[in-house]
Amino acid sequence: MSERSNIERFDELTGEILATLYRSFPVPKNLLPAEFVNNPTEYNEAVQADVPSEETRFFIATAEWLRMAGYLSADPQDGHGHIVRNCVLTPKGLEVLKVKPSNLDDVDTLGEQLVTATQQGGKDAARKAVGDVLNLGARFLIGLGSP
Repeated sequence: MSERSNIERFDELTGEILATLYRSFPVPKNLLPAEFVNNPTEYNEAVQADVPSEETRFFIATAEWLRMAGYLSADPQDGHGHIVRNCVLTPKGLEVLKVKPSNLDDVDTLGEQLVTATQQGGKDAARKAVGDVLNLGARFLIGLGSP
């Protein structure tokens, strides 16, 4: 089995993060790496303590990118890399997730699609929904349309 690319890992984590925040909106949530990655810490012989694993560092980088891109709001990182504090969707993030991909009334919003895909373990469906969310967000950001 081939290893997932960084983009695939990013899309999967983005889907899980946005689905989590969509479910909890408008209540801010602390995002713990253990809820999103398999091995949140690893033992470091040099410091003789557990430190954030590569998976956790990737998770934190993904959440930080989503914050910088305007999809979520969170407290600044404290340098320890163990948690994303007080995370909530921004108006842009919420608007993009509330969009229905077509004019059909019976189609779920992008946020609902992410929630369903992440709950059912549908990684391909989650990656597709994340692609739609990021594409729509980018179009909104550069003024090609509104969500």
